[in-house]
Amino acid sequence: MTDFSNQDLVPCFAFACLNLRSSSDFDADHGVKQGILNFKYDRKGMGKGGEGWKPAISDKNQFIIASSMIPMKFVKLDLQGSGNSESFVTNYIIRYSLNNKKWYEYKNGEIFKGNIDNESIVSLDLNPPIIARSISIHPVQWKNDIGLRWELYTKEFEELSPQIQMGTISIGDKTLGNEKSPLEYTRKVQFEKEFIGIPKISLGIKSLDYSNLNGQHRCSVEAKNVTPKGFDCIFKRYDNLINELSVDFTAVWTDDLIDSNLIQDKEFKNANSLFFYKKSSQPSQ
Repeated sequence: MTDFSNQDLVPCFAFACLNLRSSSDFDADHGVKQGILNFKYDRKGMGKGGEGWKPAISDKNQFIIASSMIPMKFVKLDLQGSGNSESFVTNYIIRYSLNNKKWYEYKNGEIFKGNIDNESIVSLDLNPPIIARSISIHPVQWKNDIGLRWELYTKEFEELSPQIQMGTISIGDKTLGNEKSPLEYTRKVQFEKEFIGIPKISLGIKSLDYSNLNGQHRCSVEAKNVTPKGFDCIFKRYDNLINELSVDFTAVWTDDLIDSNLIQDKEFKNANSLFFYKKSSQPSQ
């Protein structure tokens, strides 16, 4: 049985949170469903089944992939060999995608150490965490044949996309309320929860208390220096005085707003040729 003693971690495969597929399966007894951590074939008297995922052929084009409909934050990976054979992965790389269009190589294609036998579990803390819809393991070296069982972990279940936060900002005093006041004032806004990437900000004036000078009735608000953690709200007056000004804001991030600061890993350019099945040149009979 998988150990759930670390309550901060949620095992994704154990609770069927992700869809699984592979490049190929050796047979029906060595598919992705057998590739779950600590999986054992326990149908007594029914012969010996597979205890781990095994591809049809062991080469560097093989992979096993896990996918979610929404982005998730993966923080840990456990790897284990086949349960009933001396087959295990000794080195592997990780690839992932946030939008299932562009794929990236975790830590720019670093090769991670796998197992030294078929039963022990090797854990990899994903630091930084991988924020993705899909994540895949690609064996680079193995003992005898490729064979593995694995698990991915998140810290909590939360919908990462879209992210929406709303709030109200006000000047809070009469900083812009007399003739010697500056023409603009900056309030720093910190989001209650950090976004995945840089959100879009919409501002709308909620209430305005002003004094009329020279017939002017103008003011403006603007969001600047937007980061995943917050932004600067710029209040501006012109020839009038502002006694108080309140603004409602809406901050929205969706995964089509991927920015260069979010993903530092190099892009994997051959995703389509690797993940898609090849079209047969022979007509079906």
